[in-house]
Amino acid sequence: MSKWTGYQVALLCVVIAGLVSKHFYIISIHEWLEGLPSWMNPSIATTFICIIVTVWSTAAVLYWQERKNTQFFTHKIWRVLPAILGGVFVLSLIGFVVLGVTVFASITLDQQWKIDVVLLYFLTLLYLFVLSVVRRYGKVRPSEDLIVYSANCTVLVLLITLFFVPGIL
Repeated sequence: MSKWTGYQVALLCVVIAGLVSKHFYIISIHEWLEGLPSWMNPSIATTFICIIVTVWSTAAVLYWQERKNTQFFTHKIWRVLPAILGGVFVLSLIGFVVLGVTVFASITLDQQWKIDVVLLYFLTLLYLFVLSVVRRYGKVRPSEDLIVYSANCTVLVLLITLFFVPGIL
């Protein structure tokens, strides 16, 4: 086992522990975030922090995977991955709508972890889609660091726009 695999496993454990602790300490987290400006809802800020941690964790895992295998970003799958992930996203969205009508319709605060899991799934899928598009349709052959950096910036700008611009307006 290489040190990069150790980093990946450790990061996965930290993210899972963070999500579990978020579930148990959500009231304390909301009280701590009450000092935020009035245009920022504490639950949105908590969700945004979880999203950022998820996106950056996915980026770190992929970066360390590339460190283990230098041919990771040059594999042939990256050419067709935008189409594959687009199809998976559409199927997942249909599944989410079906779950929303059945399972998620009667969710309580104790069961919010289900929504967190679905949100993390969609975020990871979104990040992988953006990364595959950057890798596939980039004009020049960028380094692996630049690929991950570009995908991180794109997803971060998208999420900031999604969460904070409607609150300001």
